[in-house]
Amino acid sequence: MIVLVFLWILLLKIVYQDDECASIVHPKSSHTYQIFPSENHRIDSRLKLHHITILGTHNSYHKSNRFYRYEHSDLDAQLMSGIRQIELDIHVIHKNYLVYHLQIIDDRTNCYCFNDCLLKIRRWIERNPSHYPIFLFIEIKQRFYEDFLTAFTGGIQCEHFYSLKQQILQVFSSDSLILPDFIRGHHRSIRTALKNQRNDELSGNYEYRNYGWPPISLSLGKILISIVDDRFNLFINLIPTCKPLTNFFFISQSNLNVSYASIINIGNPLGQEQIIMSSQINGQLTRTLIGYGGEQSFRRYIQARRYGIHIISTDFVQCNHSEICQSITSDFPGSTPAICNHVLAPSFCNLSIDYL
Repeated sequence: MIVLVFLWILLLKIVYQDDECASIVHPKSSHTYQIFPSENHRIDSRLKLHHITILGTHNSYHKSNRFYRYEHSDLDAQLMSGIRQIELDIHVIHKNYLVYHLQIIDDRTNCYCFNDCLLKIRRWIERNPSHYPIFLFIEIKQRFYEDFLTAFTGGIQCEHFYSLKQQILQVFSSDSLILPDFIRGHHRSIRTALKNQRNDELSGNYEYRNYGWPPISLSLGKILISIVDDRFNLFINLIPTCKPLTNFFFISQSNLNVSYASIINIGNPLGQEQIIMSSQINGQLTRTLIGYGGEQSFRRYIQARRYGIHIISTDFVQCNHSEICQSITSDFPGSTPAICNHVLAPSFCNLSIDYL
């Protein structure tokens, strides 16, 4: 048995090399991040991130294979088509990170090296500096069936998040990021800050008070990075003592009541209406994956729009004439990246930012 494990580890190390990732050069960005005055873009200064709905992609790097028959275009093409949420699954190899779904059975990808994926996003940003903010979701694979090496060596530790943060900051400057401290403000927790912001709005006060979700006009050209931890809550014990998990990364998960609850994963909008509404009362963002096709996916999409889910992740960017594609095209015409949220958008939301 020990011999078989050793041979399996050796095989994985041979198959998944990171040499090419280590050699990728990070050229200094010529792009200067700045705050874009709302009057220049006809965006009301009171409109904030939680007033908007955007489209995202699930496993944004994925290429089709015999087991998983869906495929996405390159990241820059997705962003150009109006996608504003990207999801990357990463695997730890030595000091670098590789991007693919599952070892052996589902590892085809359109950007193999994590830093190369980041560079593709940055190059698009440099060509489109006033874009609606991009949500970058990162899921670190560490279950045995996902990444045997990582699981066998003890799983993800805080040091990996420090390393991940360092790789990100090699590509993006800190002032290009929306960070948890911006949302927390003077409050002890993100959850409290978001709850107070929402209470202000329910009483009719939409002015920004330097906490809670920032105005769109102050967020253009920026990125928000979140670690996905929804199914297994693998990082819950790391969060209190691991600084990158409190001051650099947001945590996308399903518990509304933890202090860091900011982005709530909705597994299935059909039947989780109460959770969606509770998260809205708390001022939290919601994200859902509508599935891979068929009538069920269409029903999930309609429900997500009806209940005001903020980030709708789909595998239907390259659309056909199906019912769900026609609905998406109608709701997000001409690759519009963001629309007013059906439930939470205030009456003055007259957003039209398809040019971003």
